[in-house]
Amino acid sequence: MIRLAFLLAVCVLSAQVKRPPGQFENDRVMVESVIYADRESVKRMIGHDFDGSVAVLEITVTPRGGEALDVEREDWTLFSNKDAQKSPAFHPSQLAGQGAIVVKEQRGGGGVMAGDSPNAPVIGGIPGTGGRPRSMGNGGGGIGNSASQAVDTKIETKNDAVANPILATLKSKELQYGKTLTPVKGLLYFSLDGKHKLKDLEVWYRGPAGKFVISYKP
Repeated sequence: MIRLAFLLAVCVLSAQVKRPPGQFENDRVMVESVIYADRESVKRMIGHDFDGSVAVLEITVTPRGGEALDVEREDWTLFSNKDAQKSPAFHPSQLAGQGAIVVKEQRGGGGVMAGDSPNAPVIGGIPGTGGRPRSMGNGGGGIGNSASQAVDTKIETKNDAVANPILATLKSKELQYGKTLTPVKGLLYFSLDGKHKLKDLEVWYRGPAGKFVISYKP
């Protein structure tokens, strides 16, 4: 009887821990989110597909416990279990700002660079240029044969005099930051190259509400 009761308790606990895709909650916060990683969905959300190099997270953050929660862009990181890509949330101007840096990169071999710092500086592509926004690494290791890859990088600069019309859209739809007692809803923008299944993606949170991982597995 004791063993049976224990097994039942474990089953109940497991059922309580399992959450719908894109959701998480603890005593400080409740998060509900949907991630868009394919070009068509990204274009529908923000008006441009960024050449397939950007993922968009639609998110609602609700403080809990009767205390104001400080919500900041730096709290969120996108990670892919498919190839270990990791990206901090971008500021809109890093994607479409005046004077943004355009990086065109080609790699040889099949490896994928890993170990980049989520706080590393980010250089962003501008719609229509072919540049891809990405985080500048800190010299981390690689997966596969990335250590032997040859990397050719060409850096160009957008004329400051030309404003990008996408920038206003990105800013208006971005998640609201700062301390709040009420739910806030908006978008977060991440670098993500290639095709990825939603079940392979995670969003990592590291902030005032603790540390947790939001999964998109069904």
